Amino acid sequence: MIKFFRKIRQNLLSEGKTGKYFKYAIGEIVLVVIGILIALSINNLNEQRKANIKEQAILKRLEKEFISNRKQLLDKIELRNTLIESCRQLLENFDNPENASRDSVFVYLSTIQPPTFDPIQNDLVSSGNIEILKNEELKQMLVNWSTDVIQLQEVERIFLRFCEQEFYPYSNEIDIQRELAYYYYKNIPKNLLDPRQVKNLIPGKSKLVTRTTDELLKDVKLEGMVAWSLTLNMFNNQESETLMKRINSILNVLDAEIKK
Repeated sequence: MIKFFRKIRQNLLSEGKTGKYFKYAIGEIVLVVIGILIALSINNLNEQRKANIKEQAILKRLEKEFISNRKQLLDKIELRNTLIESCRQLLENFDNPENASRDSVFVYLSTIQPPTFDPIQNDLVSSGNIEILKNEELKQMLVNWSTDVIQLQEVERIFLRFCEQEFYPYSNEIDIQRELAYYYYKNIPKNLLDPRQVKNLIPGKSKLVTRTTDELLKDVKLEGMVAWSLTLNMFNNQESETLMKRINSILNVLDAEIKK
């Protein structure tokens, strides 16, 4: 093709048709430029198509991650609701010990366990791949997501430290740890483990009754720990409900962005 155009230019020059030569040369340049522009356009379209495919793959992965995160968060909210209700029942027992049984006290106490939210965290923000996403609202949500999770986890850690440093040691101090462990495994939430794997590791309640029902329900320190457990977990669930709204908003935007 190049030889063909060169031959035409040479013929025009040899015939002395300089004007036509320059017109032809300009036309040839225009054609070359148009060809380059077309090639660039095709290349840009191909790159855009690849970017769109990559973006859709990321969006679908994010959707799966946040559906999983929502399920886990719902499970943790449910666990805390059980704990909160148990603490309320215990406080009623402290107020009205004549209506309480020793077994029910231990069932309620055994629910004082720290649920923790451990979501799937993508690396879009840290890796810079978030720029592939076109939706600015979604990008901002994903940037804020890590901060929202950290805020909830900080509150959860307060209760975790309380259990590790206060509640568990005090349970050992007043010699009720075996009962707590027994009732925990007896009534362990089935959403934590495969039901087929749930087995009570404690071979029965203690034969040594170290604390009577009346003694337990006159223990001011134990009552304070129950009240603090209720307070922290109510606050945790308020944070969780806020985070749930964030997850639902992200999923709504993802649903609109994903091509069906």
